Amino acid sequence: MAKMEDLYNTPAEKLDAFVDHVLQPNKEWKDEVKDVFKRIADFFQNQCFQDYIIRDKQVKVIKVVKGGSFSKGTGIKNVSDVDVLLFLSCFSSFEDQYRLRNEIIEFMREKLKKCQESIAYDIVTVPKQETLFRPPRSLNFDVQSKKRTKLIHVDVLPVYNALEEENPLSLYQTLRQENCPEVVQALSVWQNPQSTVYEKLIKSRRCPGEFAPSFSELQRNFVKHRPTKLKSFLRLVKYWYREYVKKKYSGKHIPPKYALELLTIYVWEIGKPNTNDFSLAEGFVTLMNLVKDYRNICIYWTVYYDFENQAVGHFLKRQLRYIPQTKEKKRPIILDPADPTNKVGNGYNWDLIAKEASYCLSQACSQLKDRMPISSWNVKGARNICVTVICPGLRTWEYCLNPYDPIQKIKKEIEKVEKIPIADQRLSFKEPKRKRQVLMGHSNLAEYDIFYKIKIEVLVISSARHHIHVKFPDNTCQTYPLERRDTVLMVKQQIEEQGKHPVKNQILRFQDQFLRQRKTLRYFDIQDGDTLELKLSTASKRGKLKTRKEKVVLARV
Repeated sequence: MAKMEDLYNTPAEKLDAFVDHVLQPNKEWKDEVKDVFKRIADFFQNQCFQDYIIRDKQVKVIKVVKGGSFSKGTGIKNVSDVDVLLFLSCFSSFEDQYRLRNEIIEFMREKLKKCQESIAYDIVTVPKQETLFRPPRSLNFDVQSKKRTKLIHVDVLPVYNALEEENPLSLYQTLRQENCPEVVQALSVWQNPQSTVYEKLIKSRRCPGEFAPSFSELQRNFVKHRPTKLKSFLRLVKYWYREYVKKKYSGKHIPPKYALELLTIYVWEIGKPNTNDFSLAEGFVTLMNLVKDYRNICIYWTVYYDFENQAVGHFLKRQLRYIPQTKEKKRPIILDPADPTNKVGNGYNWDLIAKEASYCLSQACSQLKDRMPISSWNVKGARNICVTVICPGLRTWEYCLNPYDPIQKIKKEIEKVEKIPIADQRLSFKEPKRKRQVLMGHSNLAEYDIFYKIKIEVLVISSARHHIHVKFPDNTCQTYPLERRDTVLMVKQQIEEQGKHPVKNQILRFQDQFLRQRKTLRYFDIQDGDTLELKLSTASKRGKLKTRKEKVVLARV
């Protein structure tokens, strides 16, 4: 009989029992973790910073917040990590936190060594963090539990009180000062930060996620009030990550646990939204399949920030785009719901975790009794979005689809609604400060890095007032609609759209002049009725050209 602690040998129909008996923390353990937090928090709030002044600023603890899994209600039995966040008065900006925290952490370390008896726990280790590139974010140490031999790991983070700095006289703060904890807790669930907080965060230009601890309360609230069954799902995934990924690939640059937590929530939101009644096995299998297909993941939330603010919206769109030359390194994109600068798991070795997910799908926990695979939910790598379709002279309407659906789907809907034949449609879109692009029917919006609401303009080809001609290598000629704002790339995209030749193989010339694809037709003074000449560049020719360039570089060296 398989041991209950072995997830891979646990039958799929018994996963709920596995979570209840193996992963669900008992009251004794939770009480002990709470006691550790209370004693550590009390020491740093009431004893550590007495009369301490740093750079002419007196240090006071504005508030202490519990972070991590136990604050969210997703802790695992006998897994003991306690996050203590100290919101300090000496930080008046994100930059203050960055510059001063190293000195403060060193002071905290020395103070803790001298006064650890007052905590009533043995401080086992107080290691000093060495870093070459940026100051440490936290004071890390272990404490010895009174009743258990297992150590409890503690991270103490000094952070900037960014969320309340922007609105110091808010109702939320007033109630907290008047000691109304129940009302404060209720308000904190829905209280959204002002967009100016995120504008300042973006302008700080530090490493992605550098100041995420300042938004820890939002991270906590994002999970804390979710259904109980979802928290069981989260415990199961975290256990899988710890036992079968982290231990197996110790020392490897694997994605952080937080990335898997966010993916789990996303899977539930899309697959079984707002329900506490779902199959844990189906959810687990759905997540494993999504992890396998990690290159197509691009998810974000608009709970605390969105596209309404111009500066924040522009930044978000840049976050959701990625450079074509580094697609493999940039995917997946998972934005922290509380901190838009934090691309969770970006640049990590997702191939390792995808490999383990594939293996997991072949185990008993992911299969039915007859070894048949468990059906998964219909969850794609991105959320559905709404696009605004603009048909000049007709009407404007909205259409919802998934970024991975073919653009041909939009064209079919336009044909159905506006009676415009698919072959007579040219779809295009334009982002601020970027060139207009043609949307090709065989592609999808994800290939254009579109994962948010956009406006799509429809040009009826047969009704276009101006046209240009393109002469092909076989001496045939094709006519295309012309608008002076069109770019050379848009002409190439229309050629590819007709199934002629891929954009990357096309070389367009006009009057013996090479046409750079980012330039507009107006730039080259191309008029109605003009003819462009198309030449083709094969892959082998491009390879030879690259080889010649490499030889030239080597010769120079």
